[in-house]
Amino acid sequence: MITQTVKPNLSGKETTQPNWFQRFGLFVLFLVCGLAIFVFGSNYFEIFPTNKNLTYNATVSVAFLIVAILLRLNKHWSKYWQISFAFFIASVAFPVTLFFSNWSSTVLRWFNETAISSQGKALAKLYEMILVVTPILVLTKLSGSDLGSIYIKRGNLKMGLGFGAIVFFNFATSAFLFFAERFTSIDRLAAAVLWGMVFSFANSFMEELWLRGIFLKRFESILGISGSVLLTSIVFGLMHGGAVYLMPAALPFMVANTFTLGLACGYLMMKSDSIWGAVLIHAAADFFLFIAMLANA
Repeated sequence: MITQTVKPNLSGKETTQPNWFQRFGLFVLFLVCGLAIFVFGSNYFEIFPTNKNLTYNATVSVAFLIVAILLRLNKHWSKYWQISFAFFIASVAFPVTLFFSNWSSTVLRWFNETAISSQGKALAKLYEMILVVTPILVLTKLSGSDLGSIYIKRGNLKMGLGFGAIVFFNFATSAFLFFAERFTSIDRLAAAVLWGMVFSFANSFMEELWLRGIFLKRFESILGISGSVLLTSIVFGLMHGGAVYLMPAALPFMVANTFTLGLACGYLMMKSDSIWGAVLIHAAADFFLFIAMLANA
């Protein structure tokens, strides 16, 4: 006989955990939902007709919100409403950023910058982070959850920052080792480092919160730690499969790279019970890429 285990959910109440067959089905369902948002609804590339499509993104957001409401009103299925609401929260980012995308160039003009300079890239990413993170924080609070439910808390800070700082130091020194001599002046290198730090931490905090923070606790009671980390890592990797700044032949390596990065960040986030170590690891990878791309420009 296949038994079911009992685990507490975010509210502290005990819930029945699905058996392995049900977990697999839910894993596939959640994966499809994640791809519908982060791949088919992405504003970062134009591979599918649904990319950069405000109508599609708004429809997806409304659909997840309706499902979340219906699940919450149903006594039998209410334990799943927070997962649907998490998908709703995640989906809101794309219509919001698409709607306000024209303001990015306006913000850069305030600083007399363009999107091709190191400062311009960093400021544009900072602007995007604000657009994505603000709805996540507001909607999380409106749902009745605290920010700790999306890992914005101290947690095991020693573990998170310890591992994160080591990885960041390794990637940063590797960037200098391989690319510093390609910069034509110290001033240009210093600008790349300064704005590379701004870009990296803005992007890493945004993506760790967006693709992992709002999902991992909600998935854990159903999929466990391994299943939750695996699912979010697959979506994270495939989301980067359309990276427009790389040649097509490099994209499979980008997917593999970001998939494994997702495994490391997701596992550390759950084990340290905090987002900050994962942010450092993610920022390390972004900083290396930022310096490498400017060095080859």
